[in-house]
Amino acid sequence: MVRLASIARFYLMLATLTPALAAADTTSEQSFETCSMITSEYVTVLQLVAKGFSKSQLTESLPGLSPAAEKRVTTLFDAATASKSALVDTFSAVNAEYAKCSKRVYDRSGRPPPASRESHFYFCAGENKLRYEVLISATLDAPISKVLPQLPTTREPIARAIYDLYHSDGVTAAFDAIGDELKYCLNGQG
Repeated sequence: MVRLASIARFYLMLATLTPALAAADTTSEQSFETCSMITSEYVTVLQLVAKGFSKSQLTESLPGLSPAAEKRVTTLFDAATASKSALVDTFSAVNAEYAKCSKRVYDRSGRPPPASRESHFYFCAGENKLRYEVLISATLDAPISKVLPQLPTTREPIARAIYDLYHSDGVTAAFDAIGDELKYCLNGQG
């Protein structure tokens, strides 16, 4: 019964977050860049929640929040603190929506030209999706021996590191690390 409640809460949070990601750029269609930047902002808020920031600390310390952005921050905070598992569920919802947002862009415009600005964000979206799927596999107790053959050999060390972190420090720490890796990638360091 608890698992069913978690699943229902996950879909409710996803429904809450989807409009912001789907319509964040109202002047044009989404791009890999907009999907990535919005997700990065959401992940930052969740990382701060995990570190114990209160709702008022978040809204007062994040610079230049518009009323709409402040509403998104408070919505994320409320979703992430609704229950004991809500932070993990919200991290998962944000990562799932990022993958969906990027897929919608890909379905509309395909792979961006190499060496383009969009190509960089396309790469980061793919890397994040891979990390998220590996973490979900770990949380579902899928043996790493079954996961590794599905990945490019160059990504096996990443999968092993995610599994190790999940088993040693837990799912919140693994989501935090995935978020850091996304931000490193977006900043051209990944």
